[in-house]
Amino acid sequence: MPRPGARIALVSAVLELLREIAVTLARYIGAQTRICLILSVIYGVGFLLLGVPAWPLLALLCGFAHAIPVFGAVVAILIAAGLTWIDRGGYAALGVMGVFAAVQALEGFYLTPRIMGKRLSLPPLWVFAATLLASLMFGFFGVLLVVPAMAVVTVVWRQFHKV
Repeated sequence: MPRPGARIALVSAVLELLREIAVTLARYIGAQTRICLILSVIYGVGFLLLGVPAWPLLALLCGFAHAIPVFGAVVAILIAAGLTWIDRGGYAALGVMGVFAAVQALEGFYLTPRIMGKRLSLPPLWVFAATLLASLMFGFFGVLLVVPAMAVVTVVWRQFHKV
């Protein structure tokens, strides 16, 4: 039978672990929001220059759709390109697709690895590699869950090494 002091220490360690996990997941949500805001601004500049109709709304839609990996961004950009095609024609819609390609590259290779890595204390290369690997292995759900899962595993790893 464990001593009462040992039980208290165990409960304290578990509560500390849960607190660290909650803080880490809050950092993940904050970093994701920051990335979406940055993307919205970049989309906004591109859409303004192209004369996209309702560009502020579409920029926000496209920026925050990135929170839903792959599917969200594709649907949002198809809406933006479709409305632009209806309003301004095919060349402007191609311009929207070009903005989308540039923003996707910036987000995937730079913003997400850097911002997520910094906020979650993970090396950017690990974030990039894990996202790529998870997308190949588990598709949509892998991309959606890999970074928060990595962050939680890192917290658990650090806590066990403290003990």
